[in-house]
Amino acid sequence: MKLEIINLQKHYSIDKNSIKKIVRSVLRSEKKDAELNVVFTDNKRIKEINKTFLGHNYATDVITFAYHEPSLNEDKASYNLDRIASPCNKRGIKGGDQERTKKTAGKKGAVRGNTLTGEIIISVEMAKKLAQKHDCAVEGEIALYLVHGLLHLFGYNDEQKSAAKKMHQREGELLSSLGLCVPIPH
Repeated sequence: MKLEIINLQKHYSIDKNSIKKIVRSVLRSEKKDAELNVVFTDNKRIKEINKTFLGHNYATDVITFAYHEPSLNEDKASYNLDRIASPCNKRGIKGGDQERTKKTAGKKGAVRGNTLTGEIIISVEMAKKLAQKHDCAVEGEIALYLVHGLLHLFGYNDEQKSAAKKMHQREGELLSSLGLCVPIPH
């Protein structure tokens, strides 16, 4: 497993060991390997990313980008850390990269052979707000977003009601296996 954890926010302290444990556990249960970037950000930055790459002008909890290239370190990846750190950078975004990202973000699995490749961007600010609203731990809300993003990379989707039900059921199973009790959306 190759896992890079990038913290670009100051709303809540991220326990990188806990994040690694969650990712390892989900990968083990799905019998997959992975090359992943997990990025923690705030509402402002995730809103910019959501608008730029998915055409949605609002902050969201988690965005998943599937890679189809064999390595996250190649400059050819459809969405890389330079773009996350500054989505409005002066280099701009190449048309082909943007189109590929729009097609793969949260839609299709990113499993190449037995290796999952992609990027999960989580708004910690949103997690903190919703954890307070649902009276649960921020860590649990972050874990939910992480598991949700991983399942998208495995090919799960939540666009239709029946598919969303299946995805949320699997989220619950995985979170429960980690000893986390988190309210799962319906």
